[in-house]
Amino acid sequence: MIHLFLIAVLALAGCASSGNASIKNKELLDQVHIGKSTKDDVRRLLGEPNSISRMASQVPNPSDPSQMLMLVEWWSYMHASSQTDAKSFIPFVGFLLGGSSHESEQFTTGFDQKGLVQAINSGSYKGKSGVLNSQ
Repeated sequence: MIHLFLIAVLALAGCASSGNASIKNKELLDQVHIGKSTKDDVRRLLGEPNSISRMASQVPNPSDPSQMLMLVEWWSYMHASSQTDAKSFIPFVGFLLGGSSHESEQFTTGFDQKGLVQAINSGSYKGKSGVLNSQ
């Protein structure tokens, strides 16, 4: 019984995540549209952003790239997770055999003076780390 408890504790100790998990839902992200979605729409779909930057920047107009749009606010949503391989907990050799896997996503929207989405950027990263288990 104690062995099962110890295994459960070690398994749970190896997982961590932070940020806004809603950006992992592609169906929600697909509902954010350039030139149509507002700040309220984005907040309703994804919740509060992890960070807000207020700065003036110009980007090409998606409907006419020869024109520039002035963006005044950027909202960033991030989510990261990490899971430690159970082999990491083996005494003496765990640091060699074990490792961890990492995953992160980011979704950023840029708003014009009217509060309309005029730019969308997104990206993701997956990787592994460890002495014998790295990418």
